[in-house]
Amino acid sequence: MPLSSLEPWVRTDEPLLWLHSAGHERIHSSAYYFDANRRIDPPHICLQLTISGGGFYQDAAGRRVLRPGMAFLHTIPGTFEYGYAPEVGGMYQQVWVATSGPQAQLWADRIINSFGHVLDFGTANPVEPLMLAIVRLNAGGGQDRYLHSSQLYQLFMTILSVLNQSRVHGPRMTAAVTQIVSNAADANFNVADLSRLLDCSREHLARQFRAATGVSPSEFLMQHRLRLVARELRANDDKLQNIARRCGFSGANYLCRAFRQGMGLTPAQYRRNPNDALPIGRRSRPQPLAGRDGSR
Repeated sequence: MPLSSLEPWVRTDEPLLWLHSAGHERIHSSAYYFDANRRIDPPHICLQLTISGGGFYQDAAGRRVLRPGMAFLHTIPGTFEYGYAPEVGGMYQQVWVATSGPQAQLWADRIINSFGHVLDFGTANPVEPLMLAIVRLNAGGGQDRYLHSSQLYQLFMTILSVLNQSRVHGPRMTAAVTQIVSNAADANFNVADLSRLLDCSREHLARQFRAATGVSPSEFLMQHRLRLVARELRANDDKLQNIARRCGFSGANYLCRAFRQGMGLTPAQYRRNPNDALPIGRRSRPQPLAGRDGSR
């Protein structure tokens, strides 16, 4: 039977995010407790978010109280326990969304590998309304696999956005980006200088920076310098040697090599038609070239 003739609620082998279940609960007792390793329902990935009061999550790393804006993300069955937190008391209000399938596992693994099983979305929490919307759709009998998949995808992307923003705007990452932007025009500035300014090792800075931005500090520095060059090429007809000096490159030859590698065309071609350039970062990763302005 062709896929086009299937009902939208039919479970297929399409690469979708599949909704397993979703719900919104208000709990008043520590009788709400689960050993996830003993759950007998089909395997699924559970995201459970505290709206008010407090729950707990416990695994081999210890016990965490999940206050409003905090959630756990884990596969069930799994080696952890969760439930009502009596030390918080009062009503524990939570919302959960469970999903399954290879695509769901892929995105859950990406989040867990980067941020762990316990997630903190803060007080300005855009994840909660998305989860409640999925609960309402599920309760209303909406079984359209494409609509569910799109909402689950939006949920995972929002989680990644919120958590990545919290990393990027942390004190050290804010300082790192500020220093790179402030010093990028200096051809002698490199990652060793940046780590000294931030009083940390290059290795530690590189790990934190990549976790926060997805690129290394040297790649970020190179991309920023290329943006400066592109802006100059659009704004004036100055010689490349002068532009190189203003944008952190030791000379016109080095600028041309880096620009072609990062943008997919030469500075002259870019001047004629900047719309032909590839977005920075879309090509194979621009590699720092040898020398101090390579930021090695």
